[in-house]
Amino acid sequence: MINIKIKPRLLEISNLIKPNSKIIDVGADHALLDIYLNKYKNCSCLAIDISEKCIEKAKMNIEKYNANVQTKVNNGLENIKLNDEIIVISGMGTQKIKKILDIDLKNDLLIVSHTKIDELKEFLLNKKYTITIEKEIFDRKKYTIIYAKNNQNR
Repeated sequence: MINIKIKPRLLEISNLIKPNSKIIDVGADHALLDIYLNKYKNCSCLAIDISEKCIEKAKMNIEKYNANVQTKVNNGLENIKLNDEIIVISGMGTQKIKKILDIDLKNDLLIVSHTKIDELKEFLLNKKYTITIEKEIFDRKKYTIIYAKNNQNR
C-alpha cells in the first residue's frame, strides 16, 4: 500500500474516527484526510469543497492513491441528504463553521477550529450537542479538535 502522508492535525482527526464510518468532509481541500480514512480505515467518504480547483486537486489525489472517495463542489451542507454520517469540518474559523452548521442537524460532528473556541462550544451546546472530546493540537498554529454528539433522538 502507498504511504499517505497527512498533517498531524489530520492524523489526529483520523484517530478519532472508527473503522467503517461514513464521513462527510466539508472543506475537504485536497481530500487527503478522506483518502487516508478510506485506505486505512475502510471509511466511506464524501469530500465537499466550495472550490472547483480544490475538488480537481482532490480528484487527482484520489486517482493517485487509487481510493474510493466521492467528491462534490458544494457550499457547505446545502442540499446534502444527511443520514448517520460523521460531519468533519477542519481548518476553518468558528464563524464559517457556525454558518455551515446553522441547519437542522443530528449528525455527530468532528470540528477543528483555530478561532473563538468558547463561541463554538456555546453554539454547539445551544444546538443540543454534548462535547465528548476536546483537545488541542499544534500544527503550525494551535487548533482545537472537538467531537460532539447530538443529544436529541435521531
